[in-house]
Amino acid sequence: MIKWNELIKKEFNSMTVLFIIAIITCIAALVITLALTKQEDEQYGSKRSITNLSLVYLIILPIITVIIVLIWWIF
Repeated sequence: MIKWNELIKKEFNSMTVLFIIAIITCIAALVITLALTKQEDEQYGSKRSITNLSLVYLIILPIITVIIVLIWWIF
């Protein structure tokens, strides 16, 4: 028989951990973004912008995928 109280507590704890991870990630992204935008590059063009954005996505997407799979596997 399913003990609903235990199941709800487990789900709540899992969600709390995921929210904390999301908040930490957002704060880190904000700090890094603000630190990078302080620098001004006069030779920065649209081609360089697209290249940099593509590199960011190519690096971050696999990392995010691995993190999601690990969290799914742990919980």
